[in-house]
Amino acid sequence: MPQSGDTRRTGRRMRAVAGALSAAPIGFAAGALLGVRYVAVQGGAGVSGAAAFAVLLAALVIALLAAIAMGIVTAYLPPKPARVTTIVAGGISLAILVYVVQDFVVHRIERARAFDVAYARVPSFELALTATDRQRRPFSTLAFEADRQSDTRDYEALRPGGWFCRGGGRRQDSLALYQGIRAAEKDPAAEGPCYRRATWRVADEEPVRERCADKGEGFDVLFAAADEMIDSTERYASCRQASDLQSRNGAATIDG
Repeated sequence: MPQSGDTRRTGRRMRAVAGALSAAPIGFAAGALLGVRYVAVQGGAGVSGAAAFAVLLAALVIALLAAIAMGIVTAYLPPKPARVTTIVAGGISLAILVYVVQDFVVHRIERARAFDVAYARVPSFELALTATDRQRRPFSTLAFEADRQSDTRDYEALRPGGWFCRGGGRRQDSLALYQGIRAAEKDPAAEGPCYRRATWRVADEEPVRERCADKGEGFDVLFAAADEMIDSTERYASCRQASDLQSRNGAATIDG
C-alpha cells in the first residue's frame, strides 16, 4: 500500500534527524583536529585561552555543517540506504566518543598521579608576603602555613577595604606556593625601593627574611599562586574588619 504524503514527510524528517545526530560527533572531531592544526598552531596561538576558543569554535562549526549535510543526504535517500548510512556514521561516532572519553579519563588519572607524586615532596613551610599598597587585590599581606603532619594549609590575609580574612588553601595551592618559593630562591637580589616583600621558612632550613619581591620571574610566580589561592577560596574564608594593629602590621609574621 503506497505511503501517504504525511507519512513520507514524517519518515524523511526522522531520517534527517537520525543522520544529523550520527554525523555531528564526526564533524566535531574533524573540526577540532583542523582547528588545532591550522588555527592554534599555524596561527601562533599556542595553548592560550584564545587558541582553545578558536579550536572549540572550529569544532562546533564543522559539527554543524556535518550534521546539516548528513541530514539532507539521509532525508532524500531511500529508507534502506539511509538507515545503513546512519548506522555506519553512528558506529564511527560511537567509536570517537569512546576514544575521547577514554583518553580524557586516562589523562585525568595521569595528571592526578603526577600531582600526588609532586605533592608528596612538599615539606612543611611558612610563607609571608607583603605589599606596600594596602588596596592591592586580592591581598596586601598574607601569612600561609602548610603543616605536613596535620595536612593543613591555613592562611591569614589582609584584603582591600580593611578586611582581615582567615581561610584554608587547597593541596594544589600548597604545591604552587612551594614551587614559587623554590623559583624565587633563584631570583637575584633587587636594589632600590621595594614595594613587595617575601619571607619564608621551609622545614628545617634557615628562614629567608624580607626578600624584595619586586623583580624576578620566581617572585611573580609566587605572588600569582598566592593571588589564585585567595581568589579561589574567598567564599570559604572567614572575614571581619581588621583592627588598626592588624592594618598596620599585616596578617602575621614568621618567628625565628
